Amino acid sequence: MRKIRVKPSKGQSFFALIIGLIFIVIGFKIVIPEAGLFGLLWTGFALVITIINAYNLFSKRGISNYEVNVEEYSTREKVDFDVKLRKLSKLKNDGVITESEFLKQKEKIFNRDM
Repeated sequence: MRKIRVKPSKGQSFFALIIGLIFIVIGFKIVIPEAGLFGLLWTGFALVITIINAYNLFSKRGISNYEVNVEEYSTREKVDFDVKLRKLSKLKNDGVITESEFLKQKEKIFNRDM
């Protein structure tokens, strides 16, 4: 299982950056003078949001919104399945194993890989 980090797109980060800048300006011009401490809190949140979105917009790494655990289903497993069956069939055709042993091993391969 692997984790995939999901972060906002460049367009979403750009839009949020612009909105954050607008809220910072509103904070300095209107909210701080009229609401005092709440205005500082408002502007501080707007500043943090703006910085996060600027980082997401201008860096390759960015800050993810959330992570998703994904089970890996690779083509290698399908190839292994095919290879195992072919090897088992060759062993039966060469007389190394009997028909009943072949069927038992084939059943194990199907149960394990399905």
